[in-house]
Amino acid sequence: MPVTPRVFSQRLNHCLDESEAPESTRERAAILSKMIDIPKQLAWSYVEGQQLPDEATLTKIANEFEVDPKWLLGEI
Repeated sequence: MPVTPRVFSQRLNHCLDESEAPESTRERAAILSKMIDIPKQLAWSYVEGQQLPDEATLTKIANEFEVDPKWLLGEI
């Protein structure tokens, strides 16, 4: 299965659900932005499935949520 921003977004949102983040995309983007120190607009694009993070950012996100980066990308 090819890696797509949509799959990444679904898995990222699952992690945010597990951490009891609010359902609002704006609030989720703000939380993610603060968690991994990225601009809110970039966090919004990840939450909404507009783009994939670079490898360093992917690693930060995976570490923050204690998941495998490959799982976040839908590779496993």
